[in-house]
Amino acid sequence: DSQEDSKCATQCFKGFFSGDNKEDQGVDAAYWTEWVARRMKHIKDITSKVDLFIAPSQYLLHRFKDEFGIPKEKLTYLDYGFNLEELKKRERITREPFTFGYIGTHIPAKGIQDLIIAFSYIKEDCLLRIWGRPREETASLKSIISTLPSHIQKRIEWKSEYRNQEIVSDVFNHIDALVVPSIWVENSPLVIHEALQVRLPVITANVGGMAEYVHHGV
Repeated sequence: DSQEDSKCATQCFKGFFSGDNKEDQGVDAAYWTEWVARRMKHIKDITSKVDLFIAPSQYLLHRFKDEFGIPKEKLTYLDYGFNLEELKKRERITREPFTFGYIGTHIPAKGIQDLIIAFSYIKEDCLLRIWGRPREETASLKSIISTLPSHIQKRIEWKSEYRNQEIVSDVFNHIDALVVPSIWVENSPLVIHEALQVRLPVITANVGGMAEYVHHGV
């Protein structure tokens, strides 16, 4: 909810702590707190040399102003631009069960692990398709799936990376709802803009830039 050096050190860098007792952890916390403080000072020194900051969401604009202290006169809001000619003619294949889709990087912050578990609770006939380039974390996600009942495993499909110019034909035509399950606050996800342009429903958290562009029931 705000930037504070010691909180960043203990919550974001605890994985780099070297000791396992309280004394060692105190030393590590002090080191990372000082490291974060130096980094933040450096970044704020740099911002004084910038004439204009462009925020692609009102959420980020307010964070720049209220939490990072950038002067209002140095800030402007400008949404992303898209080639609308490429975001047309979605034709959903109707011979399939209701299909949820995920597009993006296979990292914990994107919340795919939560999406997989949530999907396992759905009793109706449906599919989950996950697109993206395989990473080291992909194996961990697949190991989560391997613990689920076999009939759930059969309903989860892994898809390869796609060319963004073909997102409609290769992705949007094969899902009924896009899920953006990020467990960190997104600023203005490109894929949400693209999905809304072709009138594809989006399921996401009611927070940050995600809530700004996705309105419940609309």
